[in-house]
Amino acid sequence: MGSGMAEVLKAIPPPDAKPHVVMVSGKGGVGKTTVSIMLGLVLAERGDTLVESLDQAKHLLEYLSLSEVNREFKVFGRLSAMQFDTGVGVSKLGREYVWLMQRIMPGLKVLNAESVLDMVRNAPGLEEEVYLREVLRLYSYDRYDYIVVDTPPTGLTLRILNLPRLYKFWVERLISLRERIVSLRYVIARSLGQGDEVLDDPVLYKLKEIGERYAVLERELLSPNRTTFVLVSTPEPLPVYEAEKTTEFLKSLGSKPGIIVANRIIPEDIASKLGVREIQERALSKLRKLDCRRPCAMVEIPMVDSVPSSLDSVKGLLSKARIDLYS
Repeated sequence: MGSGMAEVLKAIPPPDAKPHVVMVSGKGGVGKTTVSIMLGLVLAERGDTLVESLDQAKHLLEYLSLSEVNREFKVFGRLSAMQFDTGVGVSKLGREYVWLMQRIMPGLKVLNAESVLDMVRNAPGLEEEVYLREVLRLYSYDRYDYIVVDTPPTGLTLRILNLPRLYKFWVERLISLRERIVSLRYVIARSLGQGDEVLDDPVLYKLKEIGERYAVLERELLSPNRTTFVLVSTPEPLPVYEAEKTTEFLKSLGSKPGIIVANRIIPEDIASKLGVREIQERALSKLRKLDCRRPCAMVEIPMVDSVPSSLDSVKGLLSKARIDLYS
């Protein structure tokens, strides 16, 4: 490990409770998978580390020669890796919601269950929730000291991060509505001389379970002792704009990035010949000024001859990275 990259560890707290989750986000194509592997190698010097990619482009399979999805592989030393695939999760979650919908709306039972499942599978937000549940699972996965999450591109990642707050809002109101329904059923049952079994409402229990699940996830995501956000950008206008918007979004949640990565920086002489030196310098200046929590690591990685696509090529970048630590 390059001595410079060791400085990055100062921006990632030792696990307060295992694991500490490192969320790597950025525009598609800026090198999130490469940076995730780099961070995994660095963190594996400190403790058992898993790099898990949620990006359905599945570059991690190629870079680390993983033979299948949804399975952990030992990669190097204390570093393991896994490529997550949404397919199984979408089917499982779809069936769960079909059951819940049929309990709430008994009329759906007259429809073919597979027809209802197809409708649910195509519902907006289902795939995002599959990702969300996987992230929640990772926070309880204390087999590792650190888990580095290679997230999907920015837009989807921001929707995923916003879901706990949104779901809490809706679930609280659904619980209130369901409680009124249960109370009304209880009054009717008592007037008919029936027992208290109507108070045993599985739908209400399920809604409360869902509400607690997302309350826990929101706390974990916003705790600096449990989560470090990493923003990856290339020194170009659009990726930098997305990094700025992500920083603003995290701030709206009550959080800040802990590591900023400027990837594929063109050497000054070549940038001048290409006529992009000023554009690159402005982009780097904006990245260096992003509001991040302290200590904050600014990682600058030079452009290399070919895109890193193996563990050895990623290791080669470690010694070339420049680190500035702001405390």
